[in-house]
Amino acid sequence: MKKFTVAGSILKRPISVIMITLVVIGFGMFALSNLKVTLYPSFNIPILAVSTGYNNVAPEDMQKLIVEPIEGAISSIEGIEELESNISKGSAFIILRLKSGVNIRNTELKVREEISRIRNELPEEAAEPVIFQFDPENFPIMRLSLESDNSGLDELRQLGVEFIEPRIERLEGVASADTRGGLERKIFVNVAPMSLAQHRLVPSDIETALRSNNVQVPIGDIRTGTNSYSVRAQSMYAGVEEIKQTIIKMTEQGIPIRIKDVATVEDGFAEITTLVEINGKNSVSVEVQKKSDANTLDVVNAVKDQLSTINANLPPGVSLQVLTDDGENIENSISNLTQSALAALVVVIIILLIFMGGWRISLVVAATIPVSVTASFAAMYAAGLTLNILTITALALAIGLLVDNAIVVSESIARKLEEKIDKRQAALEGTNEVVGALLGATLTTLGVFVPIIGLTGIQAQFFAEFALTISIAIAISFLASIVLVPVLAVLLLDGEHFQTSGGASRTLQQVEHGYARSLRWVMFRKWMVLLFVGAILGGSYLLYNNLQFEFFPQSDTGRVSISVDLPSGTKLVRTARVMRDFSSRIQDKDVVESVVTQIGQRGFTTRTNTGQITVTLVNAEERDISTNRFSADLRQELQAPGVEVNIRGAGGGFGGFGGGIQLSLVGPDMEVLKAISNKIELVMLADSNVISVDNGRTDPTPELQFHVDRQRISRMGSSLNEVATSLKTQVQGTRVGYLRQQGREVSIEVQASKTALTNREQLFDLELIQVDSQRVPVAALGHFESVEGVDQISRRDRETILDVNIEVDGNPNEFREKLMNVIREQVVLPEGYRYEFTGSTQDSDEGSSEVLWSLLFAILLTYMIMASLFENFLDPFVIWFSIPLAFFGALVGLWAFNTSLSATAFIGMFMLIGIIVNNGIVLVDYMHLYTKYHEHSDSLFNNAIEACKRRLRPILLTALTTICSMVPLAIGIGTGSEIWAPLARAVIGGLFFGSILTLYVVPVFIMGISKERREAIKKHAK
Repeated sequence: MKKFTVAGSILKRPISVIMITLVVIGFGMFALSNLKVTLYPSFNIPILAVSTGYNNVAPEDMQKLIVEPIEGAISSIEGIEELESNISKGSAFIILRLKSGVNIRNTELKVREEISRIRNELPEEAAEPVIFQFDPENFPIMRLSLESDNSGLDELRQLGVEFIEPRIERLEGVASADTRGGLERKIFVNVAPMSLAQHRLVPSDIETALRSNNVQVPIGDIRTGTNSYSVRAQSMYAGVEEIKQTIIKMTEQGIPIRIKDVATVEDGFAEITTLVEINGKNSVSVEVQKKSDANTLDVVNAVKDQLSTINANLPPGVSLQVLTDDGENIENSISNLTQSALAALVVVIIILLIFMGGWRISLVVAATIPVSVTASFAAMYAAGLTLNILTITALALAIGLLVDNAIVVSESIARKLEEKIDKRQAALEGTNEVVGALLGATLTTLGVFVPIIGLTGIQAQFFAEFALTISIAIAISFLASIVLVPVLAVLLLDGEHFQTSGGASRTLQQVEHGYARSLRWVMFRKWMVLLFVGAILGGSYLLYNNLQFEFFPQSDTGRVSISVDLPSGTKLVRTARVMRDFSSRIQDKDVVESVVTQIGQRGFTTRTNTGQITVTLVNAEERDISTNRFSADLRQELQAPGVEVNIRGAGGGFGGFGGGIQLSLVGPDMEVLKAISNKIELVMLADSNVISVDNGRTDPTPELQFHVDRQRISRMGSSLNEVATSLKTQVQGTRVGYLRQQGREVSIEVQASKTALTNREQLFDLELIQVDSQRVPVAALGHFESVEGVDQISRRDRETILDVNIEVDGNPNEFREKLMNVIREQVVLPEGYRYEFTGSTQDSDEGSSEVLWSLLFAILLTYMIMASLFENFLDPFVIWFSIPLAFFGALVGLWAFNTSLSATAFIGMFMLIGIIVNNGIVLVDYMHLYTKYHEHSDSLFNNAIEACKRRLRPILLTALTTICSMVPLAIGIGTGSEIWAPLARAVIGGLFFGSILTLYVVPVFIMGISKERREAIKKHAK
């Protein structure tokens, strides 16, 4: 390897080095106090969404009138990988999954342009489509609960909007505070059909009168001298009385017919279609969203500090409490990781004191840890990184790695001091002797993380900060080892009387002698070594195939999601009764912290027959039952006739619910898809490993369809649109404008009076249009038919789909193969129908494939870097061979702890490549260096053995410090520790086996690749 040296001038200015170090530490502490604290790194999810609605319109009509035109307009936009639509009564949600690398902002602008272009083709009364990006920064960081035993939901909502929102929004870092739930004020114009008939009016007359008398029109500007005035026609309603006095028309006698003559005007509240209950009480929630550049913890704490002031000014009996906040999750996760890091630091220092041979040299090595960590904080701040669970985990894992270079340098200096060399010269020679190998080792370690940073999609954004942080720390530790360690050695070590001492050092010396003897024995039996390596490779293959795989490890998040479905058409009152019964049973359990019940709504779907319960358990340390076990117990308890309950808990990886298989059935006919899903459900439920099956089907919804006689309407001089609009006004209601009071807009809606439509027969008597002064009833325009409608429609890439979610006990990926066989053997798919794995199942496939390819690239990149450093192909190949040895140990570590292969376990293998290759580089480089220094010796074989013996101590110490520093994470104590335990276990197993095997396999191969060395072995054998 090319010789690198450290400038001697550094050792001549030790005070300057110390001062620069203190400045770096100061900058690091400043950066730490200013680093933004978040739970996860900032990342862009390549997903856009379009949300729209059309009040109470059936799913089939939503699809034809709104969804299909929007899909047609945006499907041709470049960069869209998948288009998914979920349609329910009165609402539609379209998800656009974008290709990796696509500019999300530009695509969003194109979507807006296309939807604006076709807006006139959509129904006028449909809600304006809302386009937004899925951004974690846009999700609420806190949810507050506004509760009262004596105030109504209307009063609570008013308090939330007018009193609480302004006080929270003025806090620094708060972007918005939005009140959810409660009763929404609305002005109803309740038309009496009999009164309309008496005054010879139809509903459209009422709508026209209200719209034309409630206007605000800009007219223009008037200039008078030096002044300019804007002129505006102002005729907006300011109160209910003005609406009542509105003139609809004049009679032939000149008598005005007013709104009050044919309708009652009610200042009331919109019909309740959804309810939110918190811990069994009707509640109003206030969701707090932070600004994108704000610190989550700072915002959460600011809101909490403001709560006491807000509560002091609320009416008696009303209180505002924190329901959920990300700050607590962040504090818990960071606290657990920080404790693991501190425990690792203590363990490393103890090991140094025991094995380095004295407190002075241990202090020299240990000093590089705070310097490297604080300097890393400064670099993170400069790079715009945040303190989150990934960056803190990176630093926690790096604790053991930070001292590796320092151990090698200090051990090399110590050997020079033992030879009674002047301490300044010993520091210079000892450092220069290993600096080349350390530089190569550091470069290979940094090179290992390049493929991680190069991952695409969400995986890249999640792990990029992890890889970057640990790379920064390792690079800084290298600089500290070749600059600070020699300076501290000169200042602290006594060159004249230096010697390693103590029981541990004597034990290490005995280990060195034993290793030398065993290495001599192995050198003469290289074929046995080859067979042993072959056996390890075979064992690795067997272990790999027998380990379960999951993309992200499941963690005990303490959250359970319960979805409830009653038969279609069930009224909200009946659904609420069932949901409250379930909620009450759950609240009685000691391990439950809070229960949030949504009635009439589940996710983005709004239906009176559905609901969702979100259960938050107390911290894992405070309960003796896991989230999975709690969920399993609930499945047995929450059962009722005609009620379908699906329970999902113990979120995988980074906190989402999941642990199942997502399967999509695709085909043109929904009825056929339902039949296929029923068959899959029956077959799956017969398997004891299947916990539940949500086959995606919904019961048909009872409908009355009005079939219009087009020819008759045409002869009457009317239109289908006029008839449909008039019928909608009386059956459902039509918004005709707003009333403005105290800066607030209150919707005005025209509808038939509550007594006008109490049965189906009354529909036939409604008079919809007026022809030649004669009002025409419904019965004369068409007929009604009772049918069964669709409750929900799902589409993907403009094809009808039916999603099936299967919750299994065990690893979903292992069970998936079984599911594919079942479908192939027992479920007949008609021509034109197919199934696809979607959701987290699809993400797992794509993510695991990408990680595996990145791992292979990291191995190749490592070889290329080593070949450049050694300027030959054979030495790097020998060192490269230590990687599968380490992988074998990693697989053994996972198998021993009964841990699945996961993305985090693979990240551990990435780290192993760098660590184990470092050992090989240090070993091989020193073998070459030592034999070069002792060319006069007649025994090349003995020189090689002695070189390996001298490198044993730093290799064992670096492995030991790294292994012990990862033990706290490997044990998996604390919330979220399950995510990182596989990484630590893989590294511990890999280092334990890999380091030991490398110490034998690499020397044997190095001595066997050249004729001269082979001859030396034969000569010595004789």
